[in-house]
Formats: sequence, structure tokens, C-alpha cells
Amino acid sequence: MKILFGIQATGNGHIMRSTEIYKLLKQHPDVDQLDVLISGGKAQMGLPFEVNYEYKGLSFYYGKKGKISVLKSIGKAGFLSIAAALWKVPFKQYDLIISDFEPITLWGAWIAGVKRVGIGNMYALTSKKFPKTKGTFVTKLFARLMCPAKNKIGMHFCKYDDFIYYPVIRSEIRDALPADKNYVLVYLNSFSDDELLKCMQHPQLLSHKFVIYSKTVTAPYQVGNCIVKPLSNTTFTTDIVNCSAVLTAGGFQTISEALYLGKKLFVIPIKKQSEQISNAKVLSQMGVATATELQPVQIAEWLQHSGKVQVKFDNDLPKIVDAILNAPHQGRRRKAA
Repeated sequence: MKILFGIQATGNGHIMRSTEIYKLLKQHPDVDQLDVLISGGKAQMGLPFEVNYEYKGLSFYYGKKGKISVLKSIGKAGFLSIAAALWKVPFKQYDLIISDFEPITLWGAWIAGVKRVGIGNMYALTSKKFPKTKGTFVTKLFARLMCPAKNKIGMHFCKYDDFIYYPVIRSEIRDALPADKNYVLVYLNSFSDDELLKCMQHPQLLSHKFVIYSKTVTAPYQVGNCIVKPLSNTTFTTDIVNCSAVLTAGGFQTISEALYLGKKLFVIPIKKQSEQISNAKVLSQMGVATATELQPVQIAEWLQHSGKVQVKFDNDLPKIVDAILNAPHQGRRRKAA
């Protein structure tokens, strides 16, 4: 079987999850060829596998205070690169096309009539059984337009439907021995470094140590009670295993790993990002602290009083790979290449 694996490289969580799926697919006896296409800009944490096709594609760009910049996102969108990819990539040569919420591969598969499977957290929100949240309709519409797939592998903290699985937890996290070295890991890339430093150096937070992961710096530096680091898979893994608490956005992968490790968790979803808002609503029902703004008083209250929520997610990775490889062909059949 020849497979093309499309990966959305705007978020490092996509890379982490897809790496685990890639490794298992690569070992599968039915897989003869496994190629990779990435779009959206390379994730800062690096790509631990060969990339066969790379395009600019679509990405979300953020302002400085936790919001998506619509104008910047549209202005930097690679519409020409998408058109070029749909023209140049030999989609018909593949027996199966998988997409970790990567649009080029799903649209290419649809045009070529090749079997396609979409995987990701956002697909879970398309279930009629998923708890309703403001903006869910927009999320479903966005998922349908950006990454159309009838074969869906959804992932979430709870299994609301038969096509929804538990999060893919990296082997480095499953095999780790969590420790508490008395610092808070901060991963909030929708805020500028200056905004984060200003918040963490508030008088109520000066007694706490923060390790902030930045999307802009290339070398670590320290300011008072804060250490700012560039994104790196190795150091990030070490820091999430050894931290006492995690302050992050409403994205899926970091939250899943923090829950698995039993870390104290505080979530601030990106404004008007309905997928993250939905994640935060579910997490709040699970007992995780959430907020809509970056407020030092709320963070201090959380650090002093909130407890931990731990979820030892079952390893659904073999089931996910099996569901991918055995997905039915839906829609029109392709003609022979």
C-alpha cells in the first residue's frame, strides 16, 4: 500500500501526534511506501522524518494578546502554493491519503478520487453527540470546507462517539517518570513574550518560577523569575515532565500530555477560536481551571488553591492506525493512474 500523509505544521501538537502515527504506519507490513506532505510553515520543534512535499498553505497568525489576526492570516495565506500543490503532487499514485488536518492532501485526494482519512481533535467536534458550545457550528463548517473527509478519526478527552479516540500520547511521555521541580511551564504562543513577562512578573507571582516557551527567540535568556526558551522537542519534553504546573492555550496535544502526567493545569483558549473554546468547556467540566484572559490575579489564585486533574488515557494508537488502514472508500472511485 502506498500512503501519502499530510500534516498541518502550524502547530507543534500536529507534529508530535503525527510522529507517533507515522512510526507505527512505517512498521506496518501492509505499508510499502509512506510519503509526507507538510503545509502551513514548519513547526518550530522540528520534523523527525523525511518530508517529500512542502508547501506554504494556510496558517493562523496571532496578535500580541491572545487573538487570531484575521488580516495577517489572510495576507500570509499561500493560495498560490495550494494551487501549485494540487497541480504538481501525484495524488493518483497513492492508495490512501491521510491528513492530520492538512487541507492540500484532502482536497487533492478528493479531486483524484483516492481514499482519504482525516484525523484530529477538530473532527470530534463534528459529532452530533459532542457538547454544544457557542461557535461549534462555525467550527463544523470550517472543518468541512478546509479539510473535507467522510472517514474521520476524531480525538478528544472523552469518547463522545464511535469515531472518537483518546489523545495520542507520545512514547516519551508515557515512559516518563513525572517529577515536581517547582516551576510553571508556560506555552501561550498567541501572546507576545513581553505580555507574558509582564504578567509573570506581577508582584503576586514573583515568588514563582516560570519557564516560558517562545515562538520568536533563538536562544534562552532569563528575566527575574522567568526563563524564556526557544521551542525544542527535547527541552519541552523534559520541562513538561518535571514542572509542577502547566499554563497553556486551548490546543489539544500539550493539554493531553499535562493531563496524562497529572500536572496542575490552567487553560486560556485563543479568543474566538471555537475549537479551543470547546476544549476549554470540556476541561472545565473535568475540573481544570480555565479563563478567557491572561490575568496575574487569577493565575496566583490557581497556583495557590487549584488541584490536579490526572487522566491516564488508554493507548488508542494501534486502534487509530487500524481504523486508518481499514477505512472504507467513500465517494467516487478514481480511474487508474
